Amino acid sequence: MSTNDKAEAADRLSRSRVRILSAVMIVFAIQQANVSVQPPTRTVELVGLLAWLFMASCLLLILRTGGILLRNRELRALANDEVTRANRAEAIEWGFFGAMGVAIILSVVAALTETPVLIALRLVILIGLFVATFRFVTLERQALG
Repeated sequence: MSTNDKAEAADRLSRSRVRILSAVMIVFAIQQANVSVQPPTRTVELVGLLAWLFMASCLLLILRTGGILLRNRELRALANDEVTRANRAEAIEWGFFGAMGVAIILSVVAALTETPVLIALRLVILIGLFVATFRFVTLERQALG
């Protein structure tokens, strides 16, 4: 494979990563819509919670690594260039501040009401990952043109 072919393949991977992350981010947020206030009591509720936690873990792993773990090292290096690493770092920073902002707001709400812990934790995770993913996708789209 020539250098141009590798660069084109890395560019295609980067573009597909942006499309896939956009879709996964939306599905992840929509899954939050039917969350139960009570801890899971039925098997189907537990499976739903575990699936949501698995998806959250996958999103976090993708944000941390760039999401192209199954490709060869050289292709990963081309797809995870300096701009992409800077975009990921900024996105993770935004996600952290989003999660902390929600945690602070929920701390005030919890002091005034009976907020279920499961809901509060899921909101912190959701907002943190959603903000980070959204920022990464936005920056990558700008960088890719």
